[in-house]
Amino acid sequence: MKKLFFLSILTVLTGFVFAQDDELPPPSSKPRQTEEKKDDQKPPDAKDFQGFQKKKKVDFSKFIIEPNVNFSISTGRIDAGFSPYVGYKVWKELFVGGGVTYQYSGYTNYPVPNTSGKTISFGLHTYGGGVFVQYNIWRGFFARVKLELLGRKIPTDIDYVAPYKVTYINKFTPALPVGVGYNMLRSKNFFMPVSISYDLFHSVVDKRYSVYPRGIIIQLGFISIF
Repeated sequence: MKKLFFLSILTVLTGFVFAQDDELPPPSSKPRQTEEKKDDQKPPDAKDFQGFQKKKKVDFSKFIIEPNVNFSISTGRIDAGFSPYVGYKVWKELFVGGGVTYQYSGYTNYPVPNTSGKTISFGLHTYGGGVFVQYNIWRGFFARVKLELLGRKIPTDIDYVAPYKVTYINKFTPALPVGVGYNMLRSKNFFMPVSISYDLFHSVVDKRYSVYPRGIIIQLGFISIF
């Protein structure tokens, strides 16, 4: 009887142990993460995120700009042109830059000699470009050296026998004006200069095709007034 009693108690205890094992979750093949690895999986701090950086804006205070345009009409003649130049500050008030030039002078109703009122029309083209170095001295006053290579399409011969043919020639001529000027605009960036300079190449170029046939050059913008 005692044996039967102990056997019953042993059976109940064994069932209780197996019941406890059934309630446990099944074993996993993944290793348990350490606290160090958990920290690695944290999202990055917002302070560490750079994102897309904005592009740097152009500092226009370091530029000087000369729009230089020209348009005029007079009796029997029309002039139109442009010569935009842009310079960039490289040191203190020292600027280096360059630009292009185009000028057209058209002549209309040009009288043909030894005819009864016959006229002819022709044009003169100037084109090219250059570079310059400029130093702003004080309150609009500046010194400048410019190296230009300007070509000209100019008439060299007019056949006054009908149909009055005009013969042109294309010729490039260098120039090296050195001088001083004053900015007529109250602006540090935009220039409408009046200047006086001397072409250092004046004595060595063919003056028949030069844009500056005289050594001394007085200009308003890019238009020579002397």
